Amino acid sequence: MKRPKPAPKRCPHCGRQYVPYIRAAKTQKSCGRAACRKRRQRQAYKSWRAKNPGYFRGRYIKVKHWLAAHPDYQRVYRAGNPGYAVANNAGQRRRRKKLKRFRTDIQNGLFRRKIAQIQDIGMTDIQNGLIQKVDGLLGLLSG
Repeated sequence: MKRPKPAPKRCPHCGRQYVPYIRAAKTQKSCGRAACRKRRQRQAYKSWRAKNPGYFRGRYIKVKHWLAAHPDYQRVYRAGNPGYAVANNAGQRRRRKKLKRFRTDIQNGLFRRKIAQIQDIGMTDIQNGLIQKVDGLLGLLSG
């Protein structure tokens, strides 16, 4: 006996209609596009972290004690797996570079907002205009 085709659903992320996969029709939340699946996974992970706030807490102390009991473990592992250390270092450099670029974008955004606020300071008349702009500029930069 054939299963009935599931009713179309609307993707909450892109708004498109999709026909759910027949075996997961009841639980499927988004369409099959990679961007929508990624958003859904991120959302699910975020809600899981909110429900389990202490899950990763305390792990640091356990690892620290274990490493104290096994002092040569990391040195021996890295000596036996030199490719791992090289790949890990390259990944770390990439992550640091990405983080640095992200911070730069935030700083540039803040700077652009300050400039926009300065440009919005209006002139009441020609004599007071310059004084008003300087006062506004000093107020924005100090606060």
